[in-house]
Amino acid sequence: MSAPISELADRRSAASLAALQRYERADHPEAMFLEDMLARIESARARSRREGFAHPSRGTVPDGSLRVLLLSYAGAGNTGADLRTIETIRQLHHLFAPRRLELELFVLGGLLDHPVLASVRKMPLHAAYIPDALDYAMPAYDLVVNVEGSTYTSKFSDALAGILIGGAALAVAHGSRAFAYGVDSGKMTDALTRFAQQSAEGVDIFCRNDAARRDLTALGIAARPGADCAWTYTPSRTARVAGLGEKVAVLCPTNPFWWPVTARGAPAPADSAEDIGTPPRYAGAYFHTWDRERAFAYREYVMRFARMATQLRARGFSLVLVAMEQLDRPACADIAAQLEFELPIVARGVETLEDVAGAVAHASCVVTTRYHAAVLALARGVPVFGLTLDERVERLLTEAGLDGWFAACTDADGDEKALARLFDDMQDWSALRARCLAFANGERARFAQMGVELAAAMAR
Repeated sequence: MSAPISELADRRSAASLAALQRYERADHPEAMFLEDMLARIESARARSRREGFAHPSRGTVPDGSLRVLLLSYAGAGNTGADLRTIETIRQLHHLFAPRRLELELFVLGGLLDHPVLASVRKMPLHAAYIPDALDYAMPAYDLVVNVEGSTYTSKFSDALAGILIGGAALAVAHGSRAFAYGVDSGKMTDALTRFAQQSAEGVDIFCRNDAARRDLTALGIAARPGADCAWTYTPSRTARVAGLGEKVAVLCPTNPFWWPVTARGAPAPADSAEDIGTPPRYAGAYFHTWDRERAFAYREYVMRFARMATQLRARGFSLVLVAMEQLDRPACADIAAQLEFELPIVARGVETLEDVAGAVAHASCVVTTRYHAAVLALARGVPVFGLTLDERVERLLTEAGLDGWFAACTDADGDEKALARLFDDMQDWSALRARCLAFANGERARFAQMGVELAAAMAR
């Protein structure tokens, strides 16, 4: 005789809580998280081979609706992640109309200040530990789409990458279709590299640039050409944006030096002699990486932005600092504090997503460390210079034909390179804008093609 359903649920809940506590106490919690995700993927694969798929196959839901889960970084106050999610939702509705979509969104926060995001149901968590919550949820979906761009990288968090990569793999293991939608690659730890290779089976992967596709192919992971999902977003000129003026230079900084975040019971001590404090808390038991060398590099980065602001103001520009993510607000404040004049800050979490995106899209020129600020600028033909923290912005600008329009965020003369490129007397601005717009149109076409291929796969 089988145990009552309530008793099984209680056992499952207790087991998940124990797994969470084991993860939190682990010496290497990120590696354990990946191991736990892989164990659940392999268990689901074995169960599916043994028993077949127990949930209704695609298209057999009584009302004919399509059940969709979007894996995302939405809700954390990251404008780029939210733009990608919004545009993917819009595309899915267009692709499958008039069929009804039962959409759910995996979120990592509560900042959902756009009607598209606010209207989508949030995935309920029926377990304490995320690998278990995803594993229990997957039989409820026909289609799972990873809509976060920074997927195959250890730059930010192996656990976040594990959620995105592993969630798609779990969907396939449970019999659903899964897509990684317009994703990028970067340096990965050995543990994440192995996990990515072991989790790739059956997932349809579209990369947003050719370099990422080559990276994954070299690891034995099949991937196809695609594009970033945010190219089709068109910000309006809100009252906040209009109030910034007509000749506006936008600066989009972040703190490039405090990644990745890692889980630990308490922050590691820092060098008090340098007055840099302990590593800042990211969320919960996750802390940013921080030490004397990183603190010094960040101070130099702040000063480069401050020097650019001074020079741009002298050339007649109105200046604005834009925090594309809530986490960027301290960097904006630190730059403003170095200046002898007041500098407005348009910050996510204070202003809306539409204000933040619009400030960038309606600028005269942009200097950014944030990837999606570059996307928003290029999409409207706005000249953009990248101070890059990794390969993402460099890849984007190179593919756009803007060789030399970027420098590493650690380059001591990064501000001079940006100003020289923006104000080269030989620059043909009309030709530059036309090149940016042509590239953006090509990316929009690639995004549309991703949708065509997704819809075709779901029809098979």
